[in-house]
Amino acid sequence: MAFPFRRRKKTLAQRLGELQSDDEEVQYRPIAWPLVRRLLGVLRPYQRKYVMGVLLGMTMVVLEMMSPRYMQHIINYVAAFTGLEASARAAGQDAAIRHVVGIVLAWGGTLGVALLLQRANILLMTRAGETVQFDLRKRIFAHLQKLSMSFYDRTKLGRIISRCTSDINGLREVNVWGFQQVIANFLIPVIVAAIMLCATDWRLFLAVAWMGPILYTLNTRYRRAVGFAYQRIREHWTRVSTNLAENISGMRVVTAFNRQEPNLSTFNVLQEANTLNNVRAARINGVFQPLLELIRFVGRVIILCFGGYLIVTGRVPKGIGAVVASYLYWDWFMNPIVNFGNFSNQLMMAMAGAERIFALLDTRPEVDDLPNARPLPKVAGRVEFENVTFGYNPVRPVLHDISFVAEPGQMVALVGATGSGKSSIISLIARFYQPQKGQVLVDGHDIRQVIGVTLNRQTGLVLQVNFLFAGTVMENIRYARPDAADQQVIDAARDIGALGVIMSLKDGFQTQVGERGASLSLGQRQLVCFTRAFLADSRIFMLDEATSSVDTATELVVQHALEKLLAQRTTFIVAHRLSTIMRANCILVIDAGRIIERGTHSQLVAVGGKYAQLYHQFSQHSTA
Repeated sequence: MAFPFRRRKKTLAQRLGELQSDDEEVQYRPIAWPLVRRLLGVLRPYQRKYVMGVLLGMTMVVLEMMSPRYMQHIINYVAAFTGLEASARAAGQDAAIRHVVGIVLAWGGTLGVALLLQRANILLMTRAGETVQFDLRKRIFAHLQKLSMSFYDRTKLGRIISRCTSDINGLREVNVWGFQQVIANFLIPVIVAAIMLCATDWRLFLAVAWMGPILYTLNTRYRRAVGFAYQRIREHWTRVSTNLAENISGMRVVTAFNRQEPNLSTFNVLQEANTLNNVRAARINGVFQPLLELIRFVGRVIILCFGGYLIVTGRVPKGIGAVVASYLYWDWFMNPIVNFGNFSNQLMMAMAGAERIFALLDTRPEVDDLPNARPLPKVAGRVEFENVTFGYNPVRPVLHDISFVAEPGQMVALVGATGSGKSSIISLIARFYQPQKGQVLVDGHDIRQVIGVTLNRQTGLVLQVNFLFAGTVMENIRYARPDAADQQVIDAARDIGALGVIMSLKDGFQTQVGERGASLSLGQRQLVCFTRAFLADSRIFMLDEATSSVDTATELVVQHALEKLLAQRTTFIVAHRLSTIMRANCILVIDAGRIIERGTHSQLVAVGGKYAQLYHQFSQHSTA
């Protein structure tokens, strides 16, 4: 009897491998000095605050480190006093009390000054660190707005967001306290060693000094291991956040296709890997921290036992207080080393985040102003493609040797099957991408040679999927011209024919559109975007299937408004609606990235080619 086949359960590594994406960051390497040096460069503008904070902090620490010395003095004085004869003790009792009270008051004054310095140190270091955080966020946000569309094509939203949130937040403790922690962790053991040698008993120090090389070796091995672990943690957490952002943004599709369970399974695999990575890091800490505490305990035992032996044999010239002070100073010696474990966790996470942040900041935009770029003067709107070849991947062009001219005031319709390259032509005019061959000219200016912002100010774009920002209708329309007055916005809506639709909303122009315009219908959203583009008063309009979700009555209003613009503005339209195409001065028929036909509607129908076939299909569809 044959047994049924049982599928072997896949390991976590196999399941993660199935989820591996092309943009995954899988290169893990130890934290290098160039990365540390670069992070220090971010702190350099505020070096005065950091230096002042470190000086305050170290002064505070030195004052606090005087406590064992005060205790040593009190213990030795009291021990010496109690060793006097009874008559001498009785005669000097008041003086002894005043002496001890004086030491306690001096001790209290020292700690009081230390507390005041601590407060000043906290305020100064926090101000410096938070300013660095602010500067980093500002740099990343500004840099993201300079990057080319190709970057956003290949980079997941969650990965970008994690750079601006969790990676930046991971740097906070290091930016605030890191500089001081590093210096304090180095100087405190040195200062303590000097005090134990000179002020307590050098033999007690030598009795525990042999553990120094052991501590150094442990720290070195720990830093290497934990650095690798936290790079993995940061990377896999990015995968979790990316998956989460993707599912939330696509929740309607998830629900429509009943993908909740498969998506949950994928998320659980990523989350399981994230948990496993954190557990691995905890195992490293679970070995390192107990070893440090064991060394601390061994040092205490050595000081007490050896110190006790010296006291019993009468070999402690600086008194019993020296043994007590050595015991306390051993804790001071160990505290920076023990605390270094926690600080190393923060440091390694910060370094892993910094590596990713700097990698983002090092990403150069593929479309950027050239060093000798010139401002684009006010244009009439003549657009020319000269033998343009373009591909999102240069080895796989989507446009081949495209050439055409659009005169000022003309409407040019781009017609063709999905994926033929129509939207790519629009993107090249907007300079979202640059062609690999040929030129795109506006009024005779190669747009690669002009300053991008001067081109963008004279072009307007309305897409099929229109994006609205959270806020009011008025704020979204004014986005194109922040300096426009309310009446100018209202006049623009009236001229384009959207005023009636907008005023029919709950609060008119003050209606909240919701996230991505979710409170408005598709038609209302697109009319708001049309008004926004109209208010920009651009010389060149580009509409990429912008009327595909507008009902017939709304489209007629928009077409009427567009007709008034044609005498002064050049318009490129990617559309499937017959009414839009027939009004064009020139129709370019695109097939597999090439222009196969061009002309007016009547000319192309008379030719009886590809456009004529599409026209008959459009006609049958519109009459169905």
